[in-house]
Amino acid sequence: MTLAFYRPAAASSGLAASALPQLALLQAYIAQTLPASPRLTDAATALHMSSRSLQRLLQQSQCTFRGLVAQCRHQLAKQYLRQPVLSIQQIAIELGFEEQSSFQKAFKHWQGCSPGLYRQRCSQHTHALPAKGAPSASLQVTYGTN
Repeated sequence: MTLAFYRPAAASSGLAASALPQLALLQAYIAQTLPASPRLTDAATALHMSSRSLQRLLQQSQCTFRGLVAQCRHQLAKQYLRQPVLSIQQIAIELGFEEQSSFQKAFKHWQGCSPGLYRQRCSQHTHALPAKGAPSASLQVTYGTN
C-alpha cells in the first residue's frame, strides 16, 4: 500500500534535500507502527538517530511528530474509507483510536465531514464516472417557452 503524504511547508522553502528522504522514512515508520501509538524515541531508533536529532529535523521541517502522526492517520483513513469492506469501527481500530467517536471527531476536523459522509461521496464519485473506454451518455436539454 502506497501512501501519498503532504510535503512539509519547509520542503518548498529550501529545506535541505537530505531531510526529505528522512521525513519520508519517518512517515513510513509511523504508518507501519499504527495501530500502536508511535513514539518519537522509537522512531528515532528505527531511523538510526538520536531523539534530539529527530527533533531538530522536525523543527527544521517546520512540523511536529504529533502532526506527522495525525497526517498519516488522515491519509490512511481516506484510503480505508474508499474500501467498502472495512467498517468505520474497524478503520478506527486500525488507526489506533480507542473509540470510534474519537476517530469520527478527528476525521471531521481533518476533512470537514464525517467518515460516513466522506465514504458516501467517494462511492458516488466512483459510480458517477463512466468505465474507461465506455461511450459517454449525452444529455439533451430542451428549453420550453413560457
